[in-house]
Amino acid sequence: EKRIPVAEEVDVIVGGGGISGVAAAVAAARSQASVLLIERGGFLGGVATAGLMSSMGNGFFAGEGRLVVRGIALEMVDRLVDKGGTSAGWRSPLTPKIPFDPEIFKLVLLEMVEEAGVSLYLHTMVADAVSSEDMLEGLIVESKSGREAILGKVVVDATGDADVAARAGASFNYEPPGSNSLEFRMGNVDLQKTYEYFKQNPERFPSDMDAPRSFEEFEKNWLQNGFFYYPHGGGRKPGSNMAVLVERAVGKRDFSREKGIITGLDAFGMDGLAWNNTVIINSNFSRISDLNVREESKAELETRKSCFHVAEFLRKYVPGFERAFIIETAPDLGVRFTRWIVGEYTLAREETEKGAKFGDAIGVGSTGFPGVPFEIPYRCIVPQKVEGLLVASGKSASTRPRGLLRGMTTCIILGQAAGTAAAIAA
Repeated sequence: EKRIPVAEEVDVIVGGGGISGVAAAVAAARSQASVLLIERGGFLGGVATAGLMSSMGNGFFAGEGRLVVRGIALEMVDRLVDKGGTSAGWRSPLTPKIPFDPEIFKLVLLEMVEEAGVSLYLHTMVADAVSSEDMLEGLIVESKSGREAILGKVVVDATGDADVAARAGASFNYEPPGSNSLEFRMGNVDLQKTYEYFKQNPERFPSDMDAPRSFEEFEKNWLQNGFFYYPHGGGRKPGSNMAVLVERAVGKRDFSREKGIITGLDAFGMDGLAWNNTVIINSNFSRISDLNVREESKAELETRKSCFHVAEFLRKYVPGFERAFIIETAPDLGVRFTRWIVGEYTLAREETEKGAKFGDAIGVGSTGFPGVPFEIPYRCIVPQKVEGLLVASGKSASTRPRGLLRGMTTCIILGQAAGTAAAIAA
C-alpha cells in the first residue's frame, strides 16, 4: 500500500501539451474554469515542435476558397505571422501547407497559455487514472517531485495515444504496427538555388503526389510567400528531380534507400522558409508497435542516425545544400497513430467526403481545396464507458479509418471544443 498526496484540485485537467492540448486548456480557461495542463516535455506543441512537423496542412479553406476554420486555430496562425514565424501569404486556398518556425511557435503557445491563466506542469508524465466506478476523477502523475494525484471535475485526454482513456478503462482500438518517422531541420540552405535547379526541368516535378499539386503552385508559393515545398514521397517517383539524383547516388554507393528497419530514406518531403534558409526534411520511416518502449527506442535510435545519412546525400548531390547542416533532429519520434477511442459516434471517411452535417457539430473540417467542408460531431470525442472524460487529439478521436482527423487544424478544433465543453460541464 502506498499513499499518494493530492497536489491540486482544479475544474479541468488537460493531459498532453500538444496543439490540441493547448487549445483545450486555453478554451477551458477562457470559459472561466481553473485549468491545469500537464506536458511530459519541456515545451509545448507536441508533433508541431517536438516532432518537428513544423508545417500545418492548410485545412482552413474549402469549396470555392471559402475560409471555414476560425477560432483558436486561426488565432495561432495569425500570432505566428505577427511574430515573423510564417508568411501572411498563407491565407490562400492555393497555399497547401503553412511552414513555420518551430521555436517561434513554442513561444506563441506559451504566451497563449500564460495569458489565459492556465497552470502548467512540464516534465510530468501521466501515469494512471483516479477513478470511482465509471467516473474519472483525476490523474496520477509522475515527475521529479515524485508521484502525485491531481483531482479534477473533467479530464481532457490530449496525449495523442489515448493514454488517459486507456488507463481510465475506456473502450479503444489499436492495430499495430503503426507508422512513424523522425523529422530533421537543416540550416544554411540556398533554397533559391534549389528552386532554380528544379525550374530547369519543371516537367520532372512530382505533381499530384502530395502538396503542392504542380510545379506552378510550388513556384508561386516560393516566389510570393517564401514557402518551399517538395512533395512527400517525391524522391520515389521515377524520373522526378530527386529520384534522378537518388539513382545516381545509389549507383555510386553513396546512398541507401533503406537501413535496417528504416525505410523510405528517398521520400524527401521538404518544407522550407526563405527568410531563414531552413528546411524540414521528412525522409525516414519505421513500422513498429509504438506502444512497445523497446521497439520505439530502437526505431528512434535508428531513425536519428539515418537523418545524417540523408543530410550527407543532400549536401553532396542537391544544388543549394552544399553548405547546409543539421540544426536539429526532432526530440520526439513522429507517430502517426496508436490507440483511438470507441466514441458515442464514429465519423466515417464517406461522411467527410460528402460534406456531412450534424446536430452536435463542434467545428468544420475540410478535405482540402477544392474539397468540401464537413462538420465534426461532438460525440466522436466522447468515449463510451467513462464519464468525466473527453478526448481532444485528432489521432485518438472515434473515426473510421483511424487518424481521419489527425491533421493539425482539426486537432486544434477538437481541442477548443473539448476544452469549452469541459469547462461547461465542470
